[in-house]
Amino acid sequence: MISTLVGLIIVYGRDPLYRASVSVLTVKPKAVDARSEAADIEHVAIQGRLLLGEELLGRLVLVLRSAGYAEVADRETLRVMLTAVPIPETNLLELRSEGDDPELLQQVANKWAETYEKFRVEEIQAATGRSTAELQEQQEQLQIKIDTARGELQAFRAANDIVSLERGENRNLSRLKGLNDSLNKARERLVEAQAKYAAIQEAVAKGETVVPREYKAELAKKQLEVERMRDRITELNLRYTQRYIDRDPDLKVLPDELRDMERDLERAILLGQRTMIDEGRQEVEAAKATVDSLETELADHQNKVQVFTDRFKEFKSMEERLARLENLHSDIGERLARIQVQNMKKYPPIQVVEWASIPTRPIHPDYERDLMIALGVALTLALFSTWLLEYLAGLSRVPENHSVGMRVYLNNTEQQLGAASAPDVLDHGPRTDLGLAHHPDPSQPAAKHEISGSADSLSELTVAEIRVLLASVDPVTAGYCALLLSGISPQELSLVDSDCIDQDAGVISVPGRYSRNIEVGRGAWRFVHGLSKNPAAHPMDHLIAALDANLAVTAADLGMENPVRVGTISVWYSYVTYLVRQGVRLTELSKRVGPLSHEMKLILANFSPQGVNRPLAEVDSVHPAMQE
Repeated sequence: MISTLVGLIIVYGRDPLYRASVSVLTVKPKAVDARSEAADIEHVAIQGRLLLGEELLGRLVLVLRSAGYAEVADRETLRVMLTAVPIPETNLLELRSEGDDPELLQQVANKWAETYEKFRVEEIQAATGRSTAELQEQQEQLQIKIDTARGELQAFRAANDIVSLERGENRNLSRLKGLNDSLNKARERLVEAQAKYAAIQEAVAKGETVVPREYKAELAKKQLEVERMRDRITELNLRYTQRYIDRDPDLKVLPDELRDMERDLERAILLGQRTMIDEGRQEVEAAKATVDSLETELADHQNKVQVFTDRFKEFKSMEERLARLENLHSDIGERLARIQVQNMKKYPPIQVVEWASIPTRPIHPDYERDLMIALGVALTLALFSTWLLEYLAGLSRVPENHSVGMRVYLNNTEQQLGAASAPDVLDHGPRTDLGLAHHPDPSQPAAKHEISGSADSLSELTVAEIRVLLASVDPVTAGYCALLLSGISPQELSLVDSDCIDQDAGVISVPGRYSRNIEVGRGAWRFVHGLSKNPAAHPMDHLIAALDANLAVTAADLGMENPVRVGTISVWYSYVTYLVRQGVRLTELSKRVGPLSHEMKLILANFSPQGVNRPLAEVDSVHPAMQE
């Protein structure tokens, strides 16, 4: 009771502390169809410093004094009362005022937000005015430079006869191109004229008739007359005798006329040849003179072009400098046009999301929480006091001592199974969960030698798992596993001794009611060899238990999944399923693996491929793990 009373006095004896807050958005609100931007943490932090800066607090002091709140109109008092807390992951600031007067806190918080809002508007106007004035001054200076550069460019253009920035449109460069084209054509004509002149000389040297085209018709006429005259004289010589011809005055002069005509023809041919040679030589000389003239003119003009090219480069440089000035002038114009928008974005007017209201619940202390704590402490003290009194009164008793014992057996997996202590160390008892009847006496009924079980209790090992086990277990265990992988069932292991093993013949004889001779693959002898001089010395139950223990422990050491499933039954069952998967007849399967119950045959039938029914002699009886 006393502790409860003390707790109540402590809880309700403290003065309450109230808080009034205004939520302010420090950036421009996003449009309805726009995505929200990431919070500008730096901007929010700067605004938080401004809210508690000297200038803003000085203005708030004046506002509070004029509103009649002189008791808090002091910078130091306001610094203690006011805090600006940023809301995480947003651009919101929470302006808080804390104290013991709820109404005063509401007024101070709202006046603070109003003062901050006016301060931001004045800041935007001042920033806009400064930026505009600076940019306008820069723009005026750039305009002067642009006008000067444009005048210099125009004067330079006129002085150097520059028509356009395109090189091909200027006269000097166009003239140079025309001279080059004319020179190339003149050189082509010279080559043609020289070739033609050489051809004429070669034809004349060969004795060919070379005459101008206008002489060809007249020359052909003379040649025709000569031929006719020759034909006439030949005909007269055939018809008349020379004496007759000499007496006839008209016929007698015909040979003289023929000689005159032939001389006239030769003179015409010589005249034509000389004419052709003269024309060819004149054409070559004219073409050569043209080439020489154009080369001289081109050489003179190239000097002018070089000078013009230098002036043209200078002109382009002046043009580019003017373009840069104009671009800079345009950029400043755009900045002036955007200055209002930019400043509104950078220094937007604040938006009061929520004004302060009169707080009705104190933020500190939490009377309800503290009351529960005080009652809990009082209850704890009461319980402790009660226990302490009972303890001191001797009601508590000392508990009796109890001891717990544990016997630990260590199993050496490398220990030979033929040692006398093996059954004691690995005495796990017979595995009856698979329905295995352990009766080593061959005289027992056949049904008790059959292996039966359920599909869930039988586990098939992969070839890789069997190979890893054979490489990891001790030689004796590996030898018995080789017998299981050759068709000897687990309950028949204790029946096999050294007399049953004939390595030379490659056969193991299984005695008992289901005696049979099993041909063993050559790969199995390297494991069975360890059993040839060590006949089984254990009862069947102890032998299978010891083998199961060694195989399970080795499987656990190898990190195999569910090592408890690894044992003699799983090794033997893996060999049986290997035969069944090849399509062996289930009725002949017992000839190799021993007696099988009806239930086991039904389970194995699930592994037999449909439509395949092969005799035992046609399947591969050597397990892949036993192959060399």
